[in-house]
This record gives sequence, C-alpha cells and structure tokens, in this order.
Amino acid sequence: MIIKMKRFLLLIFLNAGIYSQDTLTIMTYNVLHFSGNTTGRAQSIKKVMDYAQPDIVIFEELEHQSGIDLLLSDVFNVDSTAFAAGTLPSSSYMKTGIIYRKSKLDLSSHVVLSTVLRSIPGYTLSIKNAHSNVAPFTVFGAHLKASDGTSESEQRWEEAKELYKYVAQKDQNYHYIFGGDFNLYDTEEPAYKLLTDSMTVDLEDVVGHWVRKESAHVMKYTQSTRTNNLGDGGSTGGLDDRFDFILFSDHFTSNDPDLKYVDGSYTVIGNDGNHYDKALIDGGNSAVPDSIAEAIYLASDHYPVVAKIAYTTKSSTSPVAHAGGDAVAAIGETVYLDGSQSYDPNGTIIYYGWDQTSGPAVTLNMGGSVKANFVVPDVNRTTSFTFKLTVSDNDGEGATDFVNVVVPVVGGYTPYDIQFTENQGAGENCYPSEFEGQNVEVTGVVTAVRPDQEYPNFFFQDPTRTEWAGMFVYIDQGYTPPNKGDQVKLKGDISEYFGMTEMKNIVSTEILSSGVSVEPVTVTASSVSGDCRVWVEKYEGMLVRIVNVEVTQSANKDGQWFASDYTGTAMIDGYMFDGDWPLPEYGTHFISITGVLHYTYGKYKLMPRNGDDFNDPVTAVGDESPERFELLANYPNPFNPTTTIKFDGGNALLLPIHLYVVDINGRVVANLINGISNSNKVVWNGKNDGGQPMPAGIYFARMESGTRVLTQKMVLLK
Repeated sequence: MIIKMKRFLLLIFLNAGIYSQDTLTIMTYNVLHFSGNTTGRAQSIKKVMDYAQPDIVIFEELEHQSGIDLLLSDVFNVDSTAFAAGTLPSSSYMKTGIIYRKSKLDLSSHVVLSTVLRSIPGYTLSIKNAHSNVAPFTVFGAHLKASDGTSESEQRWEEAKELYKYVAQKDQNYHYIFGGDFNLYDTEEPAYKLLTDSMTVDLEDVVGHWVRKESAHVMKYTQSTRTNNLGDGGSTGGLDDRFDFILFSDHFTSNDPDLKYVDGSYTVIGNDGNHYDKALIDGGNSAVPDSIAEAIYLASDHYPVVAKIAYTTKSSTSPVAHAGGDAVAAIGETVYLDGSQSYDPNGTIIYYGWDQTSGPAVTLNMGGSVKANFVVPDVNRTTSFTFKLTVSDNDGEGATDFVNVVVPVVGGYTPYDIQFTENQGAGENCYPSEFEGQNVEVTGVVTAVRPDQEYPNFFFQDPTRTEWAGMFVYIDQGYTPPNKGDQVKLKGDISEYFGMTEMKNIVSTEILSSGVSVEPVTVTASSVSGDCRVWVEKYEGMLVRIVNVEVTQSANKDGQWFASDYTGTAMIDGYMFDGDWPLPEYGTHFISITGVLHYTYGKYKLMPRNGDDFNDPVTAVGDESPERFELLANYPNPFNPTTTIKFDGGNALLLPIHLYVVDINGRVVANLINGISNSNKVVWNGKNDGGQPMPAGIYFARMESGTRVLTQKMVLLK
C-alpha cells in the first residue's frame, strides 16, 4: 500500500511539472487597408481576436495612426485597457505595427529600419513573469513588395537585406522574431534564402518547404479568404498562396531551454485544408466555428497566422528539460542526443529518460542517461526522427522536451522510385507518390517533349523498368527543355495534380548523355483506359504501345478519338503531338499506336508524339473488304455450355474470314472459321482446339476479313 501511495504522489508531481512554463501566442495579420473609418471590419476582427486570444499581434496594412487607434478601442480594449500599441513608423504608407498584452509584456524600445519601400519596425519586449534566465526578444514586422516577377523578387530581397544588416551588428544571443506579409512565392526566392540561410543569427521557418498553387501544401497557405469581390480591394483568388509568415531566430527552435517555440503550435486560423482555390465560407469549416470563419472572411483577404512560444516562469521550481537543438544526419552516422542543458532551479535532476516518438524505429543506446545515441538506419527518402527527453528532480517534479533529427535523401532516384506505391489513395488522389511534397533529384531518359515554347512539358522514364517507370514533368515559362533521348538528372518538387504524379519547379537540369532509346511497352487498350485502377496506373507517364486496333469513335470537339482492340477502348489525345494531328475515320485500322500515357481530368489518355507513332493505318474501304461487316452479340451471354456467334457481313460470305476465340490474355484458344463460310453463324462449345473444356471466365470472339477486325466479349460460366 505504501509503495502504491508513493507511486501516486510521484505521478502528481510529474503532472505538476508540465506547468513549469507558460506560453505567449504571437499572431501576424494583414488587415487590408485598415484605417479609423474601417469600423465594420473592426467588428469582424474583434471576433477573430476574441477567439484566438493572442498576446502579440503584428498588423500589416495599417493606413495611419487612426487604424491602430481603432483596433485598440473597438477590438482589444472594449472592456479593459489590457493592451497597448507600439509606435508606428512615420515614413511609410500601409504601415506595420504591433499590439501587445500589457499584463504579460513590457515594451522597452523600438527601432525602424528604412527600406526601398515600406519600413520594418522592431519592438523589444520582455516578459513580466519570466525567470531571470529568459532573454528579452525583439519582434520585427514587415510587409514586403507584392507581385510575382523578377523585379519584385529583387525588391523583396533589398528590403530583407536591411534586417540582415541590422542583425549583423548584434551578438549571438540576440533573440528575435520576424513576422508579416512577405509576399514570397517560393523557397528559392533570394529574400527567403537570405533570411533562413545567411543571417548572423539565422531565422527558422518551422513550416519548412512549400510550393504555391499546389493542393498538397494547402495547410500552409494564408491567402486569399475570398473568391468574390467584397468592395474593399481584397484579393479574390481563393486559397492558393503562402504570403504570411512568422520566423524565429534559432534560439527559439534549438538553443534556449527557457524561451522556445512550442512544437506544432504554428497555425493558419480557419484553414482546414478543404478550401484550396475556394473561399473560406464555401461549405463548412472543420477548423473553426462557422461564425469565426465568416468573421475571417469579412475581416480581410488574408488568414491570421499564430504560433506559441514557451518561457520559464519566475516562480517555477520545476526542472527545465532541454533536448538540444534539432540536427541533420546521414545514413550510418551515430547521432548523439544531449540533455546536459537541462537544469533544476531549486534542486537536482535525478532522472533522464529518452524515448523515440516518431520515425523508423532505432535502437537507443544509453536511453536512461544525460546523453543517448543511435545509428541512423537505411532510409530511401528524407526522414525525420523525433525523440522525447523526460527529466525529474529530487522533489518529484518533471518536464519534457523534444528534438528532431532529419536525414535528408535528395538524390539517386529514378521515376520508378517516385511512382511505385501500393496506396491507392482516396478522392481525387490516384496512387499518390510517397514523395509528394519533397524536393529531390531524379534521373531518367526523356521520352516525349511537348512542342510548345511557353510550356514545353515533357516525360522521362527509367529504361530498365516496364512498370511504374515514367513521370510527367510540368514546366513553367522560361525553361529550355532537354531533347527526346537525353538522359537527365532533374532537381525539383514532387507533386500530385488531381491524381497525376508530376515533377515541377525544376531548379536544376543536368544532361548526362544523349541519343538513348527507350522501347515502348506493349499493352492492351484496356490497360491504358478508364479511371484510377492499378493495372492502368502502373503505366502512367510511360511510353507504351497498343497493337492491332481500330478506330471505334471519331474525333470529339477536343480532337480526341478512340481506338479499340479485343480488350477495350483507349482515348487517343494530341496534347504531345508534333505536326498536324490526324483525325482518322471510323473503322480505320492501325497495326500499332505508340505514345506516352497521361492522366488528366480523371481519365487516362494515350498521347502519340508524331506521325511515326502511327503504324500502317488502313481505312475500312477497298475491294478486299466486305461492304457491310458486323459481329453481332453472341447468345446466350453469359453461357454454358454453348453460345452462338453470329455476324452480318453482306458480301462477307463471298470473302475469306477468320473467326476465332481468345482468352483474357490474348491467347487463341479456338479457331471457328478460317476461310469462306457457308453460314453467317457458328456455335462455340466452350472447348479449345484440342477438345478440352475451357475454364470459366471472360473470352472474346474475334473476326477478321480483309483489313477489318471486330471483337465481342463473352462470359463462360461453370
């Protein structure tokens, strides 16, 4: 009984240790041309603030002082005077400023960094109830140059350099946060790379890599809340861009146990992941109540972004766990986890425990010590491992902290590695790549290039594979594509576009060799048609060939036509064709059609590259062919044990015909007529040419006369 009581008391102490640190919520919010006259939208903003309960808010697009005064009076201090505002820059239009909670924070100083466009203000804050170990920190806010273009990107870089120059004068202990509307379009922009890679004290983007206008990254997007114009000048593009950021100096993410970013707290309020390219109020919202979704929609064209930081409180007696900074490691490397920066303000830490919480399982050595280690196992893609450090002190109080170890794998892949998966996916996702969202290097041979100077999209393929071997490469303007037959190494993002796996945002192209041939894989028409099925998906992006086919539907308004063999019908599409796109007549027979298999709008399409991909088309005219030629449905169907196959051929009875039965794999099992027939029907008894009964299943009656070939499906029952 005594033992049980001790254990119970220890659990109480451990739970109490969770509360050894308090948190602050930081928000950035572009409030769209906000002035003292914007009283209507102020009420919507109040609903958002009451819901989010931020402690520090960085506001962008404040027209002048009256805007921030209205926010204080009508949003934050309606029933109290709990909030105060920092001084606004005096020299810029569409100003950036902060409002902060006075009960938690003191504002000690501010600075204004002049740029080529809008000033960047910085506000130095200290936390009132913080332990003496907690450092003051500076919150900078910015609204960088808008619009997509080279000159705009360069201007954003010039603006960011002013922060770079200012921070360069500070020491390594300078804690700062940079938030605002940065108008960045990708992670390769000079401004983004400067902020996250080249600062004296680097900023960390806890969201990581993102790609604009890509549904897989929708949870990271912050604009726009709308698709309709509300008359206030807001953007109407729907949710497809990440413009709003909160970046942390690496003290918050790696180095400081007393003031740190709370893992998983970064949130785009109102973004539930279901509104890509849609308005926030289009349908329900699973992230916030409907009233808050409506308020965000009316308040601005931007979503508010929040993140939390945790700090050690002044009165805390609990230990502080520090698992060390996040690390990057290589396969086979021994990684050392270090909890030596953990401490107890009024006693001694007596227990250290390390546990793995995510990633492929590893063997932790010395898991009950201050320092533990493990060897990175083999992984075939970029992988994260997360470990939890638990500490407890001599008073039975405890604390935890987490550390992440990332093993980047970006090269050595072929299209097969990217494409192969056993996961069919759900909704519009059709066998999505397990590499979706990763930036990787992939090597393959170019099989087709679209003849379009603006968007020369192309396909490339692993020539050593016959399934899951090809991939589509989406190209934006300004890119010179490789040639067909080039073996290339590409570096770019893997993406899913409405069920199709593609590579996009190509940042490097290395041509390894030229003149490499890729043989098409011969498939049936049913293997390259229909909706999302594994027997079709495995050929997506590959160079394939269908043989002995006939045009069974002439061109539609989009120029697409259909060709059939004994298994089914394939759509033939001219998207990749170089030359005058052929529009063959109904009944035209081809010995073969070659092309790359593409998946768009929920359908697979065979896309020939040029005239050489069509082999010996023969139209259904000529003296050697019957004037009227039709293979009628057999009866009964399904059948057991016999079925009657009938044909209507006009003068076909005067010409040789070949009528035979093939199985689902295309093997001939029975020859029924081979020559001039004295009847227009024949009975098949379900046996092969050797007189042996065939198993139950699907079979095809196939009839040829001259250049005409027709097929009917039959089902044999047992």
